[in-house]
Amino acid sequence: MLDILGTKGSSMPVMHKPVVEDDEDVRRTIQTAKRREWMEFLATIDQATLDEIEPHIRRSESSAVAALNFLEDHELAEAAHEAIHRAAFVRRGLYGCPIVLRDDELWTGCSINLSHLRAGMSAGLVSDFECSICGRLVEDCDHQMGAAYDKVAARDEAGKCTICDSTDCEHVVGSAYPTVAYANARNVIAKEASMVPRPRYPQARMIETTADRSDIGDDPRILQAIEHGDLNCDACLGPCKGFNEMSSWNLGPRVGNP
Repeated sequence: MLDILGTKGSSMPVMHKPVVEDDEDVRRTIQTAKRREWMEFLATIDQATLDEIEPHIRRSESSAVAALNFLEDHELAEAAHEAIHRAAFVRRGLYGCPIVLRDDELWTGCSINLSHLRAGMSAGLVSDFECSICGRLVEDCDHQMGAAYDKVAARDEAGKCTICDSTDCEHVVGSAYPTVAYANARNVIAKEASMVPRPRYPQARMIETTADRSDIGDDPRILQAIEHGDLNCDACLGPCKGFNEMSSWNLGPRVGNP
């Protein structure tokens, strides 16, 4: 991104440190100051440059969130935490973090607020499991799951390779390849979903949440700003409150799931 900005990169606003601050008034003061800095900097950047930067910073932000989800209990978790703040700080400064009105509710997808809510979803599923080698139900076949067997390559009705499940690969139809046997879920039926502190799939997290509308009421100026995409969440601009480990399991606002 700095390569794209060139000499202007040196004047880009700098993220506040430390990334955690307990005092709400201090956080708001920092956010206000950083919002002003970004407005001044943004006035010097042309649209073509913004368009070129956008996919890079959004990919950086989503990758940082994923890193935290996978490294949650690892010593590198704090490094991932800071990476989220760095990426979100730039993304908010250049492109905003809009709050939208939908179904008479205010919604935000702010990565800072959502990534700091350490809870996810666990689905209760019922399914059949078939052997990846022979296609029979696991309980009815003779293959050992996790062991390698020779399997003849073929193509299914969708054109996918029976060895690697890809439509574009180098496996030759009719040739045998060593393939590890695994249980492949089929006829999956969802029974229930539960909120858990550590989902088995680390990325099974909330992707949006409602914002408190009581703070703005029905002020027509605010509602007009929302309609034009001009109302932003500023959590990305300053330090956070730290992680909410969901020890009380009080979710508060409604949340949206992946």
